[in-house]
Amino acid sequence: MTDQNSNNEKTQKTENDFVINPRENITKHLPFLLFLCGILLVYIFLTHRTEKKIRKIEHLSREDKELYSEYITLQTEILNGSRSSNLEQKMLKVGIKPATEPPKIIK
Repeated sequence: MTDQNSNNEKTQKTENDFVINPRENITKHLPFLLFLCGILLVYIFLTHRTEKKIRKIEHLSREDKELYSEYITLQTEILNGSRSSNLEQKMLKVGIKPATEPPKIIK
């Protein structure tokens, strides 16, 4: 019976110690809490950096699509503008007429 009383007194003593001196328990766990805070800060930093890179990739992707469509448009305009019928009309507006005589070959 004395063993039970001594065990019971020990548990009461440790419970009372926890209530009586909470600063000791806080300082005991402080390194672990600081470690968790550090990990949390690193996690927040990496998440922010990843989201920033994703936004940049999306912006560059949109810009790439716009530049590609502009390239296709300009290429089509150049090909349409270099047809002989279009060139003839443009030259007539300037005042240059097409040649009626075939070119002379010099030997």
